[in-house]
Amino acid sequence: MTKVIFIGATGTDIGKTYVTCLLLRQLRKLGHKARAIKPVISGFDDDAIDQTDTGLLLRAMDMTPTLDNARMISPWRYAPPLPPHIAAQKIGETINFEEVALFCQKHIKNDLDFLLIEGAGGIMVPLNYQHTTLDLMARLGCQCLLVAGSALGTISHSLTALSCLNQRGIDVAGLIISESPQSYINIEGVLQDFTKIIPNIPLRAIKRHDQTEEIAALVI
Repeated sequence: MTKVIFIGATGTDIGKTYVTCLLLRQLRKLGHKARAIKPVISGFDDDAIDQTDTGLLLRAMDMTPTLDNARMISPWRYAPPLPPHIAAQKIGETINFEEVALFCQKHIKNDLDFLLIEGAGGIMVPLNYQHTTLDLMARLGCQCLLVAGSALGTISHSLTALSCLNQRGIDVAGLIISESPQSYINIEGVLQDFTKIIPNIPLRAIKRHDQTEEIAALVI
């Protein structure tokens, strides 16, 4: 049975793609059949696919970052770096929540051990004016691996996100602190701080551009 893990975050530009790629590579190295999708993406550049989040996910799956392959894992692609519902409006579209949910469900296949679903922005980002990313997680009934930064304010943002997930009955596999360019204290201190404030959730801290932190155990 495929285990579905939604990679969510406390905000945008936190490090979801980095974490998703790292987790994907670790799971595959351990012999698990793992795949990643990012259904909705804004800030997508057709002329520089390899530099987009979708392109990075394709590389982590040993797939060439072509437009055809991008369509397979990111059907809803928008060029403006805006919230998805506004980026869609810019080209006269509305993101159909049911279609996004169905797309994700179709990727939950028997020949997979893990399906990683990367969200767009934070967990409460609107997909349209009726649905958020949180609604998608609830519809899929999956676990969430939450990614937070280490900048000032991250504890409040993390507690808010965890409260929202708890209210919707979404299981949290763990919380990963992805080091921000400017941390409020050093990353080791941030981890210790989180451990005291959020003691009941598995935690990991990843230094910037560090590929050595083991995170696969959080979802296995």
